[in-house]
Amino acid sequence: MRGADAGSGSVLALAIVVAAVMLGIAVMSGAAHVQARVSAQHAADTAALAGAHVARGALAMGGDARAQGCAQARAYAAMADVRVSRCTAAGAVVTVEVVGAQGVSATAVAGPQWSG
Repeated sequence: MRGADAGSGSVLALAIVVAAVMLGIAVMSGAAHVQARVSAQHAADTAALAGAHVARGALAMGGDARAQGCAQARAYAAMADVRVSRCTAAGAVVTVEVVGAQGVSATAVAGPQWSG
């Protein structure tokens, strides 16, 4: 004869499985956000470095460092599937802010060490 708690082991096992699945979903969601943040930062770094390289060359040739540096930064950002939300150049120092997947933003600054 079965007692009043017959089948309670199945309910407990089901609750443990559901809790484990929920925890797994939360961990995967967090990992996706971290991956998006890292990707956005890498894209910002690359775009700022490319922009600073071009800006420095433009300064040496008497060109428009801001326009050329930011155009190059935008081109590199586009290759990384992010959007430049802000780009400034002070001499050969380029600051780039990008927005990537999941709306994650990142900022990077690049330029010659002695520029400021």
